[in-house]
Amino acid sequence: MMRCILLFAFCLVSFGISAESIKDLKKKQQKAKEKIELTNKLLNETQKTKKTTVSTLSLIKKQISERENLIHALNAEISLLDNNLKALEDQKKLLERRLQTLKNEYAALAYHAYFYKNRNEFNQYLYILSSNSFSQGVRRFRYVQEYSQYRKEQSLQIQQVTNQLREKVNQLSQTKKNKEAVAQGKISENLNLQADEKQKQKMLKDLSKKEKTLYADLKKHQKQINELNDKIDRLIAIEIENARKKAEAKRKKEEERRKQKNKTTSEKATSTKNTPSTPSSIMTKEETLIAGGFEKNQGRLPWPVKGVITGRFGIHPHPVLQRVTVNNKGIYIQTQQNAEACSVYEGEVTQVFAIPGNNNAIIVKHGIYRTVYANLTSTYVKIGEKVSTKQALGKVYVDTENNNKTELYFMLYKNSTLNDPEKWLSR
Repeated sequence: MMRCILLFAFCLVSFGISAESIKDLKKKQQKAKEKIELTNKLLNETQKTKKTTVSTLSLIKKQISERENLIHALNAEISLLDNNLKALEDQKKLLERRLQTLKNEYAALAYHAYFYKNRNEFNQYLYILSSNSFSQGVRRFRYVQEYSQYRKEQSLQIQQVTNQLREKVNQLSQTKKNKEAVAQGKISENLNLQADEKQKQKMLKDLSKKEKTLYADLKKHQKQINELNDKIDRLIAIEIENARKKAEAKRKKEEERRKQKNKTTSEKATSTKNTPSTPSSIMTKEETLIAGGFEKNQGRLPWPVKGVITGRFGIHPHPVLQRVTVNNKGIYIQTQQNAEACSVYEGEVTQVFAIPGNNNAIIVKHGIYRTVYANLTSTYVKIGEKVSTKQALGKVYVDTENNNKTELYFMLYKNSTLNDPEKWLSR
């Protein structure tokens, strides 16, 4: 019996863990559905002209990726539901055996009892009074009481197990319905995935016929983006150098003041003079705190715009052109028309500038970190302004000549070193 009880407890624990995992999978499914919905909206905006472009191809690829994520989560949920069904079936059988055992024990008690056939209250008293001695009468009295209590307990256990069995049958029925619903959702998503794949292949076929145009567009874009990247690198290098000079001048001024105050500290001042300045030593206390907070939020920073990443950081093959790669110094986030770029963390605006062909760009400093927001039609902030997390910085440019593509170019630096922005944003 103890073995059955332990097995039953184990089944209950296992089912609880699975239920929690299903809850996590539901969250993943919801996120995937939200991303698919957003991608659909972007596709509707960019396909109004019925013109196939690289950006629409990137969006359909992103949608396929999210559908695959959703189907994977649905498969995982079906697998867990199968496990739960098995566990519930085992628990149901265990409860049925337990209920039958209790009923058999109860029947045996009634059959073998002395007053089975004469179980009225008068015969019970007669049974006690017919004892040969007082001690035997006491024992018979206790026996009658214990027997009565035990039968009540057995009856209560039978009722409890019956209720548990009924509940388990209901859980089993509901889990089967849930599995059927998830399976139906998987079928629907598989059909959507097949449709997306057909659309992708059609786009690839259409775009492959425009290789010369694509080469020319890529060359033009690469030239514009290189100009932007070079300017950003120069501006950040100048900022870091100016900050170093400022810190050096402040250090020398403090050193002179210390020398005048106490000449006996000249040896200490000389030691300080020989200590090189580092990026962290040229920050103010406020900047140090901001940089620390920024770093602690890696993987949790809010997105600068609500959208999907259509161009990832680093070197990647071109989506259409064979043996051609693109090297992105930041990420491209395609968003909806009239979208506003927002600061991912509190900081100070250090640059607001424009480059022909790249519209406007903003650099926000977060201690030793800097974020760049480019391809803006208008800007809402000025140099030296303190900004807060999620504060709107400017409106993202809508390319009416390219299927209304609305895309933000987002970069992230630590000092003068580029980082992959995607790794810093919330997932």
